[in-house]
Amino acid sequence: MEYAIPIAVVAVFITLYFLSRPKIRAMYFDAYDDATYIEQCEQYIKNLKLPKEGGKTQFKHYKSCVKRIMFSIKMRKYCGFFDKFTALEDEIKPILKQNFAELEDLPSINGEPRAVLLARFCLARSDYRFDEDRVKIMLEAYNKHKTLSFCEIMAMNKAFAYVLIEKLTYDFLQVDTLAKIYRLSAKYVYNPVLLDEKYKKLAKSKLFLSICALHAGYKMEFFANIHSEVTDALSQNIKNLLAAIKQVSEYDFSRYYTPLEILDKFDVFSSADNGAKHNFLALVKKLSDDENLDEFMYTVRLEKYMKSASAGHLQVKRLSFMSRTFCIINHKKDLTMLATALTSSHFMNLYFVPKTNKSITKALQFENTFEPIYKFHTVNFGISTAGGRLRISPALPRQIERADLVFDVNGVKNDLHIVRGDEKQLYIGDTLISGVDKIKLGKTPLNITVTVPKD
Repeated sequence: MEYAIPIAVVAVFITLYFLSRPKIRAMYFDAYDDATYIEQCEQYIKNLKLPKEGGKTQFKHYKSCVKRIMFSIKMRKYCGFFDKFTALEDEIKPILKQNFAELEDLPSINGEPRAVLLARFCLARSDYRFDEDRVKIMLEAYNKHKTLSFCEIMAMNKAFAYVLIEKLTYDFLQVDTLAKIYRLSAKYVYNPVLLDEKYKKLAKSKLFLSICALHAGYKMEFFANIHSEVTDALSQNIKNLLAAIKQVSEYDFSRYYTPLEILDKFDVFSSADNGAKHNFLALVKKLSDDENLDEFMYTVRLEKYMKSASAGHLQVKRLSFMSRTFCIINHKKDLTMLATALTSSHFMNLYFVPKTNKSITKALQFENTFEPIYKFHTVNFGISTAGGRLRISPALPRQIERADLVFDVNGVKNDLHIVRGDEKQLYIGDTLISGVDKIKLGKTPLNITVTVPKD
């Protein structure tokens, strides 16, 4: 008896929660052909409001809904009627374990992340197929209007995946409806009187009657084809969505971050490793936000500042102790820090390489996984011959399989071949070179081959 009141209170709150939580209502969109898509894309972007910080997502509701329906059709079994859907459980579970919390920190319009709005337009108007050409049209069109922020570009994979999971939820709601029809058909076959008045209109549905025939034991192919076509189409839609989610997770959206069109002109930035680039661009975003300035325009300012005599200054204090000299570098996180980093790979690593247990001098100079961004897929050979030493940090667009060129240093012509391979490697002639990031150039012409990963 002493537990009755707490149990009753908990029961009331649980009941209120289920009664008051918003219902998931499916949204339907017309698919556009290419010409209409381009036209409507421009109009959609033009009508978008200015974003505000922070928004909401419904991922927890979607996750709960899909898991509930999966559990229901699996436990009730339904005589194998839903085996096509339960067979997909192992593929769906990892997707529902993803974390989409970062989307809620992005600039939002009407309480929903702007990146999600753009992803939804792109996918919904393409029948939820992931089309790279349409992604390019959408994001480049928006960048002409206003530069997408660095955090939005970095979260774009999650935004597209979120929209696909949203559609996955709508499809599972159809599965749930199909399960209700299955149960009603059983009730109708065994006792038509028990069928609720509001469901009697189902008696005219071919789908409903075909499932009734299944319960009644009819073996006619005509009836079997009707419900099989529905379940086959629905399961195929879900499989297509799962394939699209995989495509999205592997796609590099960073190419649409327009400030990189400027920053990749600097050899130091182009050859920096992935972590340093990420931290550098995060500071660009922060500083541009502080000044309420478009990130592309802020990068233009940085480029102009680099051309001035004042670029690259820093404060250093030296202390001598026990036959050693200690240098303390103090630098405010501002435009001059960015400029200093662009003047020297040492300072780029010092300021922006993520903290590790390794010495900063051992940071990988050849690492370059952050793909350069170019609207027109310009090739960046990444050749530096400063000080008579060659450093190569090639960055080829996905479309380029191989590049052969000749470069001249002090009258000596050297051959360079950049090819696709399984991993990053450097050859001089037929000899594999490892453990170095620079090649000394002399009077002897060199035949150099660099392999870059296929992905």
